[in-house]
Amino acid sequence: MPDRHADAADVASFASLLESRYDELRRFALRRGGSPSMADDVLQDAWLRLSREPHTAVGNRLAYVYRVVANLVIDRQRQRAAHERHVDGDTPAEHIQDGAPTPDQVVAGQQEYALLQAAIQALPPKCREVFLLYRGENLTMREIALRLAISPKTVENHIAQAMLACRRRLREAGHGR
Repeated sequence: MPDRHADAADVASFASLLESRYDELRRFALRRGGSPSMADDVLQDAWLRLSREPHTAVGNRLAYVYRVVANLVIDRQRQRAAHERHVDGDTPAEHIQDGAPTPDQVVAGQQEYALLQAAIQALPPKCREVFLLYRGENLTMREIALRLAISPKTVENHIAQAMLACRRRLREAGHGR
């Protein structure tokens, strides 16, 4: 029988590794892709991908995270090139998608947002505080540790616990994998 706690620890370690090296990985994605918004999107996609499945057979975890980020940059560049090939000056305006979400996507987004708010409110107070400083105020783990007078490892553990709780809440509601 698989150990669910081992899987959760493995997933958290990938998410934590990406988070602890966020600035470094963002600079890497920026150098490769050239756009700050693309670099941010790539890191969010990388975090989602790494947090979904445990990769226990990986020898060098940091090299693996870098490879995931590099591959996502390449995917984004291919998508952009394909989009540019298909949308040219001769394309009638009614055939160009505007990128706005459909009503179903809006409702699904609102439901996910409500689920995430509930998950965050259900966190222990210190864990919630750390997570909101990290995600809401975009403080680094080091800044949070200094502000709250706790160790960086404790900050990392609180963030991992919060992210696992959010993923669990989404998955239980059928919104995640």
